[in-house]
Amino acid sequence: MLNSADFLQLDARQIGYQCGTSEATVVRFCQRAGYRGLSEMKKILALELATALTPSQSASRPGGQDTIAERVFADCLVALKDTLSCIDQATMESAATAIARSESLYLFGAGGSAHIAQEAALKFLFLGFRTLAFVDPMQQLAAARVVTPRDVAIAVTYSGNQPEVAEALKSAHERRAFCVCITSFEQSLVSKSADTLLLISIPSETLRGQTGAHRVAQIAILDALAVWAGHLRTARMKGEKRSRVLRSIPSQINRRTGL
Repeated sequence: MLNSADFLQLDARQIGYQCGTSEATVVRFCQRAGYRGLSEMKKILALELATALTPSQSASRPGGQDTIAERVFADCLVALKDTLSCIDQATMESAATAIARSESLYLFGAGGSAHIAQEAALKFLFLGFRTLAFVDPMQQLAAARVVTPRDVAIAVTYSGNQPEVAEALKSAHERRAFCVCITSFEQSLVSKSADTLLLISIPSETLRGQTGAHRVAQIAILDALAVWAGHLRTARMKGEKRSRVLRSIPSQINRRTGL
């Protein structure tokens, strides 16, 4: 990441030579990171550098640590504001409604989004939803094969092009689970299997290495879904309880009057 321009231009043999390892090890590293190989990793890295990791002009100006901190916070605020303005409320409501009605909720994440999915699972569990989070590729694929039409699957991924996450959501979609994708790129592998697509908007120019902006936006969307779905489920349970009480009134009257 410190020499991304060189990384994009070198082949596996040259990269291995500069890192003191073999060409095969470089390829295996890319695969362990969640890509099919070096070429796919280069493609996604180039896309991320072009959209999110471009050095900003303000970062090159003289300034102290306070200036850097202010810029990082500002990027997060812009990401939240822009993401909120881009999200269609009807789309959010459909996702929240599906979660509220679900029997089980599955969350898939990889890379930097993995711990976001795990944290979100705890929030949904706290609100009473049966939730499972999977960040291991093999576990994701195995879990996706047991989902049902009564379940909801959520994929959390910045690029949307992790093959394992895409395959897991595709499998869940084929089993007719309601599929939600939270990503920054509409044209991605994961988004193809989404019934509901929630896009994250981040500043076009951010400080190099600044990943907080899109993670903050991911957390905000998942929090909003959790709270919304929790309210919907509570309202539905109250409605069902009231209906049961109303249905029981005639029988109670009959028992008391002997009719």
